[in-house]
Amino acid sequence: MFPEPAQQYWSFQFQQQADQLEIWFTYSRTEHGAPDRGSYSRLLFSLKQNQTGAFSINGRFSSYDNQYYASHSVNLGFVDRFQDNLFLTQTPEHSIDLRATLF
Repeated sequence: MFPEPAQQYWSFQFQQQADQLEIWFTYSRTEHGAPDRGSYSRLLFSLKQNQTGAFSINGRFSSYDNQYYASHSVNLGFVDRFQDNLFLTQTPEHSIDLRATLF
């Protein structure tokens, strides 16, 4: 199922190709922090029906007088109907980890 209407969620774009869903990701330093991971859209993975995937990224943010860290983990699924425990009952078929050592 696609997020409507734009087939996009946060930094992810979704494209359905026949019987699979392509998951694309676009890195942005303002959204995801340092270090730079290249500001281009990249295909993370393709999900077939009833498959799930996981994505993780972290980053360092700083301003004139402050520095902080953020970490994001996102579960993605290609299903006809969402179930409350979808991401708890199975291991994801795909997993991408773009977390960096920040210290």
